[in-house]
Amino acid sequence: MSNMQFSNDLFLYMYMYMPSTILVLGAIVVLFSNTFASKFSRNTSLSLSMIFIASSFLFCLSLGHISNVSSITLMSEYIILISSFFFIFLTFSKQKFVEFQTPEFYPLYLFSVAGFMLMVNSSNFIVVLLGLEIGSLPLAAFMAFNRRIYGVEASIKYFVSSALASIFFILGIMFVYCYVSSFNLRDSMIYYKLGLNILKNAHVLNVMLLIFGVVFIVAGIGFKISLVPWHSWMPDVYEGSNPVIAGYISVVPKIAGFAVFASIFGAIFNGNSALNDKGYIEQLLKILLFITILLPNIMALLQKDVKRMLAFSSISHSGFALACIYLGSFETLALYWILFFITNLGAFALLWMNKPKNSRSRYDYSFEKFYGFSNKHPIISLVMALFMVSLAGIPPFSIFWGKIFIITNALQRDEIALAIIMILSSAIAVCYYLKIIVAMYFKKPLIDNEEYYEDNSTSSIRGIVLICALLCIGSIFVVSYVLDYIPLFNYIS
Repeated sequence: MSNMQFSNDLFLYMYMYMPSTILVLGAIVVLFSNTFASKFSRNTSLSLSMIFIASSFLFCLSLGHISNVSSITLMSEYIILISSFFFIFLTFSKQKFVEFQTPEFYPLYLFSVAGFMLMVNSSNFIVVLLGLEIGSLPLAAFMAFNRRIYGVEASIKYFVSSALASIFFILGIMFVYCYVSSFNLRDSMIYYKLGLNILKNAHVLNVMLLIFGVVFIVAGIGFKISLVPWHSWMPDVYEGSNPVIAGYISVVPKIAGFAVFASIFGAIFNGNSALNDKGYIEQLLKILLFITILLPNIMALLQKDVKRMLAFSSISHSGFALACIYLGSFETLALYWILFFITNLGAFALLWMNKPKNSRSRYDYSFEKFYGFSNKHPIISLVMALFMVSLAGIPPFSIFWGKIFIITNALQRDEIALAIIMILSSAIAVCYYLKIIVAMYFKKPLIDNEEYYEDNSTSSIRGIVLICALLCIGSIFVVSYVLDYIPLFNYIS
């Protein structure tokens, strides 16, 4: 009987963790192919990386995998793998840059994707921590590969913030383990022990253990998904990274963090929750939501660089995504993050097409460099304007539909204050997204734009931009398709 149980567990873990295993094996293959090759080939490493990411995605479509993971895990895996595939595809650019001519980049990229896949697959705190480390540490190396002083600065800041995130998460795990004596997310059932009706009758030591555990876990995940006040690293990291890495950071680590957050705390806010009183965790998350949605938009108004502006914008979008968990709808989170991924991929691909010539400048994409940009690049300016109004949530483009669903959910649950904050925040966002449109169309260039940028586009990158632009315009069809095929998410499944 024990042998049969062992065999069943073995097959279960094989189906669960095989996508991450494929990526790790791919990283080893790419590493050895570069070690024994007479000359490094970017195209070979890129092709192998894409093949293994695609193979991992295909395994995620298998019936054996689908039947052994939760809906939250499955949808997160799809977003992570598709995002990783397209962002690494952008490295196939016209110009050759040092970070993508470094043989170590491609295996580290696969290790990073494998780490975040491990995070969303696991139901054990220790394995989640392991995935967090495996996914985060390669990102610090990516930023330093460009050998710019600002890249090294961003690398150090990201490494320190990742270390702090791990420390907070470890402390949270420790306190929760002292309370429930288990590292298993399902066994610990944190969400069933948070109601004030339970805590008020508990021993004060148990109450303190649980409170500290929850606060530290929220802080650890907050670093990864850039919640305020743990967001300060993100603008500097965007600034010091090239658009490919910045775009990857804006999507992949965050959806992994959201999935873990939903797995741990989601049932508190699920409509089927057994708790009548959600207690202090509800108030804590509501405060985080308000400041994360509103404050970064105010800060974005003050930025002089497009990438820093997009960084603060991304923090605000994280607040909207977290609101989906608070409102008990992972379906809406998946829809919102898919729409955000499409728009962000297009925007960063467009920035990557026009690489700055002067790499010594701190602000590669300052607003001044876009003055009069439409005069010589009318099509690029038009597409950039499309992505900006899409990110701003102007109808009928992509993010608008995601925000409408979230605000509607808030109103249905009588969260009037949250709905007002989201509407006010969206109005502020329109102001700073329009800044780049005004710069391109209504400002006179200080000097010829050709002095600032060089063409870095290839037919493949232009194809990605075109696809993203069409999906933004026809986003209502994307919404319809996603809602038809996303299963009914259940936090306890």
